[in-house]
Amino acid sequence: MKEVIKIGLKYDIEDSYDMAYKYYSILSIMNELSLVKRDVQLLAYSVSEKKAVSEVKEEFIEKFGTSMATVGNIISKLYKKGILVKDKKVVSIVEVLNMKFENNFVLGMQLIHKENGDKG
Repeated sequence: MKEVIKIGLKYDIEDSYDMAYKYYSILSIMNELSLVKRDVQLLAYSVSEKKAVSEVKEEFIEKFGTSMATVGNIISKLYKKGILVKDKKVVSIVEVLNMKFENNFVLGMQLIHKENGDKG
């Protein structure tokens, strides 16, 4: 019999950028994506501005005090990890990760011990 423990964590979210930042940070940790702060900032900024990543590059550089080379490296890294897709010249977040962060939502999590032989 599986034991289910429900723990509620609530955070006060300031805006859609903050919500997206927390979401992508959690996703990175839970899926061992090894995203660094700047990677998560770019994803969160793109989503909060409701624009493709390729459309916010210059705004992002100015707002976060980084360089075009750094943004290019981030985009390349996220593309290789399957987080970004390219359609012609437009680079955007894969649809399954591109949520609307203006609304409240609930995240579910399931951690399974391989030692116990549980399949889920």
